[in-house]
Amino acid sequence: MTQRLGRNGLLAIVSLGVACATLGIASNAPLGAAVVNSAGTSLPADAAPPSAQVLTLLGREGTYIDWSKTVQKSQWHPGLMSEPLVMQDINAEIKPLAAERWTISPDGRTWTFFLRKGLQWSDGTPLTSEDFEYTIKRIANPETGFDVAWYFAAIKGFKAANEGKAGLDEIGVIAVDPTTLQITTTEPTPYLPMLLSDLYVVPKHIVAKVGDPWSTSPATAVSGGPFKLASWERDRELVYEANPMYRGIRKPYLERVVYKIGRDETLFPAYLGGEIDAIPWIYEGSLSPSDIARIQTDPRLKSESYTWPYYQTWWIAFGGGETAFKDPRVRRAFAMAIDRTALIKSVWRGMAAPAYGMLPPGFHCADPGRLAGALPYNPDQAKRLLAEAGYPEGKGFPKYDLFLRAASPTVQTAGEAIQAMIKENLGIDLGVQNQERKLFMDRLNKYQLPIVMIPWEYDYYDASNFMNIYRTGGRHPWSNAEYDRLVNEGNSGMSDSQRCASYRRAEDILVRDPAAVFLWHPTVMQLWKPWVKGEILKRNKFGILGWQRPSKGDMVPSIYISRDKK
Repeated sequence: MTQRLGRNGLLAIVSLGVACATLGIASNAPLGAAVVNSAGTSLPADAAPPSAQVLTLLGREGTYIDWSKTVQKSQWHPGLMSEPLVMQDINAEIKPLAAERWTISPDGRTWTFFLRKGLQWSDGTPLTSEDFEYTIKRIANPETGFDVAWYFAAIKGFKAANEGKAGLDEIGVIAVDPTTLQITTTEPTPYLPMLLSDLYVVPKHIVAKVGDPWSTSPATAVSGGPFKLASWERDRELVYEANPMYRGIRKPYLERVVYKIGRDETLFPAYLGGEIDAIPWIYEGSLSPSDIARIQTDPRLKSESYTWPYYQTWWIAFGGGETAFKDPRVRRAFAMAIDRTALIKSVWRGMAAPAYGMLPPGFHCADPGRLAGALPYNPDQAKRLLAEAGYPEGKGFPKYDLFLRAASPTVQTAGEAIQAMIKENLGIDLGVQNQERKLFMDRLNKYQLPIVMIPWEYDYYDASNFMNIYRTGGRHPWSNAEYDRLVNEGNSGMSDSQRCASYRRAEDILVRDPAAVFLWHPTVMQLWKPWVKGEILKRNKFGILGWQRPSKGDMVPSIYISRDKK
């Protein structure tokens, strides 16, 4: 992928301010005899009538619809009810959203965002820069308990405030006036607009009064996005409806989005039975190998499927404390005892590629081929390393469980395959424990799990999105001063070539130390009924046809239902 924001052209673009671009989301101009829906949007000529503009999906249920409280335990699609400053289009490029333009100071540290005038919440209250300031400080507040607070650590004073070492007023964010927001970073941060595409603003006047449950009831779930919460029946379904008070540029075609609650094993039957219109995320083993084989061989299903290499990496991470994994020889032994090729062939049936580093193939700054030989599959060398660490043939090695996060049957099988390889090649009895998502994340964030198998998928198209995970104080307890220095150097660099050089040197440390044992990059598959149309399903400039970042929901307003639906 090339020609993206955050590269050489970033400063030139942002210093001029980004003009309000057409997102292909909706047109307010009549199209002949086009029908205008409840949101004031003229439907495309081939669209079904407004009463049929309903998109039905199925997935897991979250605790909240509030990505300033928690990401891991929140409902997907925060972009339905929230309006970030910017958004990513189908080409992973940043476009204006709540902010119509922005500027950056000569030193690259102070960003000024100018909000669109007239934005409002669904209760009629103006949506202002104070809501964005409040959201950032809410995320930083240690009392909030936000589970990926390190994500916004580039903002000045954010990390110190989150650690309780500074006050929230010391964070580099200020509402200059109702439509002007100023954000200051510790160092030049060319990728800041990308980062802010995941800042889902919350209504200060409601959250300050209601607290954490504000987003769980239609009575208090005030929306700043194109949809609002109509109903939430726990363990059954959520229903969003078009927000008539929305004044942004993502006015939807759809009248309703229905989100049925169900487990992975119900996805495919629901799609085949016409109960849902799409499966936007088939990865992490959410469908069985036999289901995938059926999709690949059935002409109708194959015509409704979209497949591409996904920007996600799976790895084994090691916890902190006085465990056997503190010795790098043990970590290297584990890395060289796992046969990635066999794992992908036997478990993933080709729906994945081997991972030799953090950055997925095709991603910004990725050059995975150079790392393939760093710690290759070599059982004999693995045994020697383990013996040097004091555990010949695995004797005396402590008993540990490999923890998985609410794993699908296929991911569970992958964990058990790794368990068998460790036993065969190292003589170590490694357990496998599939843990409930909330408990897993609570323990992971507290560095309480000695060894885990976990993924990370991209949020924005910049190497910082992956490389920041292993900075000191990030998601994992591993710490390396040189790694931190190189990642910080990459984060603040203005030249793309210089940034990538720093990130690649940092990735070398990550792989060779190793901080983690990288396993695979999955291939994602999506299924869409032929009547689902819109910008979201157009082929992007990278040749990918399918819904990018499906968990965020930012592009849902571009979807409509055609007359083809029977």
